[in-house]
Amino acid sequence: MQRRTLYGFVLLFFLLAGLAYYWLKGANRYDQDRTAPALSISAADLAIAFEKNESLADSLYLYKVLSVSGLLRKVGKNKLGNYVATLESRQPGIPPVDCTLDTLYNRQRLSLRIGDSITILGTCAGHLQNVTLLQGIIEK
Repeated sequence: MQRRTLYGFVLLFFLLAGLAYYWLKGANRYDQDRTAPALSISAADLAIAFEKNESLADSLYLYKVLSVSGLLRKVGKNKLGNYVATLESRQPGIPPVDCTLDTLYNRQRLSLRIGDSITILGTCAGHLQNVTLLQGIIEK
């Protein structure tokens, strides 16, 4: 009976030690991943990366938060009522990057002008006709 009690206490000790380790190390890892810094890239470099090798660009940029800078080509609303900003590069022949802005911009009028150089922080959704960013936020 004493042996069973001793084994029970040892098992309970290791279980509590494992839970404490998970709480101290493992539980905080999720918060660190969510606040990872964004990758900064120009609209031209992002579009070229998807044009050259889409599978490589998917592995590098897909579903990651990107900070994309470029010249504003046009701004409009999509069918859902969200603003879509199209960024282009200074080089001709490179496809643009479409950035669907977050819904917080739907209630206000955007003060953007065509030809402005802007940076948009958003999640890369891949390449259809153009490279697409979702939930974009205009960086100051």
